[in-house]
Amino acid sequence: MSKGRRLRRAAAAGGQLTERTLTEGWAGPARIRVRQAIPADLPAIAELAPLAGVQLDDALAEAVRDGSSGAGLRTGIRQGQLDFQRHMAIEFATGGVVSAYLHASLVLVADHRDQGVVGTLLAYPPGNLVTELVRSGLISLSEQSGQQTTMLASVTLTKIKAVAVAEHARGQGVGAALLKRCKQIYFHCGYMLLYGQMPPTPGLDAFYRRSGFEVQQPGEPIDLWVVLGIHANAVPGADERIFHRRQLPG
Repeated sequence: MSKGRRLRRAAAAGGQLTERTLTEGWAGPARIRVRQAIPADLPAIAELAPLAGVQLDDALAEAVRDGSSGAGLRTGIRQGQLDFQRHMAIEFATGGVVSAYLHASLVLVADHRDQGVVGTLLAYPPGNLVTELVRSGLISLSEQSGQQTTMLASVTLTKIKAVAVAEHARGQGVGAALLKRCKQIYFHCGYMLLYGQMPPTPGLDAFYRRSGFEVQQPGEPIDLWVVLGIHANAVPGADERIFHRRQLPG
């Protein structure tokens, strides 16, 4: 093995965040590597996502195919937070809201050395939340303040839509490894809040707490004032619980 390859493997094993480790993967438990998804992974992701109660969105799948998924995050990893924010501002101006949010999306897979993809994580800024803010009248996309809030949400707030692990690979730390890299990537790019909604599955709250998340009571909302500067709530379904992790500036 060449010296360069040994150094790259050591960096991945140590958890260093670079664009190379994102694409080639970090060594994880149970003979897996956690890495960004590629088009060849999409059938496995589409099969795994329903285990977390969601479907792989067509727009997100297409973004994985054309390489735009995570393009903004890769800029942030490569060049830092300011360049990430600049990338997102340009994408908002040229591609629109949906395209910009896809540039901040993250699709990770847990790739087993022998079994292929055994886990996946889907995360992206919560476009549905912005739609609700518009519908409720809290923001207006025709006003500069509403446009600024929409942009702000894309660079400070993301929703973990799914963490799914094949049944035979559970209990080995695969889901925790996916969450670890998700937090590392988004917080590196300057995000202030990661959150998601989970069903009342026994033990799921303990899983997220072990991974460093706080867990709300069933049906309890989370106030987004500290992130967006407006009194808006992310509200779970009646039988769901929100899990969240904050990282405030500085």
